[in-house]
Amino acid sequence: MNEETRNRALQAALAEAAAIRSTIERKANYNQNLVGLNLTAVAAVAGIVLSEKADVRLLLLLPVLSAALGLSVAAQYRDGRIAGQYLEQVLRPAIARHTGDETLFGWETYYRQRKHNGHLGQAIAMGLIFPGVSTLALAFTLPSMDSWIDLAAWALSAGMLLLLIFGWSSRLIEMIRVRRGRRQPTAVAERLIPAAAPEAP
Repeated sequence: MNEETRNRALQAALAEAAAIRSTIERKANYNQNLVGLNLTAVAAVAGIVLSEKADVRLLLLLPVLSAALGLSVAAQYRDGRIAGQYLEQVLRPAIARHTGDETLFGWETYYRQRKHNGHLGQAIAMGLIFPGVSTLALAFTLPSMDSWIDLAAWALSAGMLLLLIFGWSSRLIEMIRVRRGRRQPTAVAERLIPAAAPEAP
């Protein structure tokens, strides 16, 4: 492969890296909006119920809303993690091999090494915000279930909570598995930007 073709491959890899970083940032901002929306909804519904301006059964909306938003947050986290792994494990080795500079695109590795258990703590915090709110709502409303319609609504909300717990548990298990480390796919990186042929003596 001649130098011009290799330079084009490098530029394509750099453009792809920029696009992936933009995607990660967009997903992070989207997640912040979802968390804010969930907290706003919780505050609004709980405030109305606690001020005795609405029936306590209105709290059954929270498990449904928290499940929808919480599962979306978990999915966005997963997509962002996959994008970060692709940057670190595929694009970074390819670009480093072409430029001879191993320090390029080292942010993901640097951040992960210094955050330690931060990702796990973040996942647990989000799990408390979403499943925790749903659990409290179900516990608070159970004594007020008088009819089979009430019980059916409560059971539906409980089902949404179980779905949410399953989704967050899967994310935590996945994060633990990732922390154990995986072999970097250097073969893929070599196909992206092949190493330069050795010069003839």
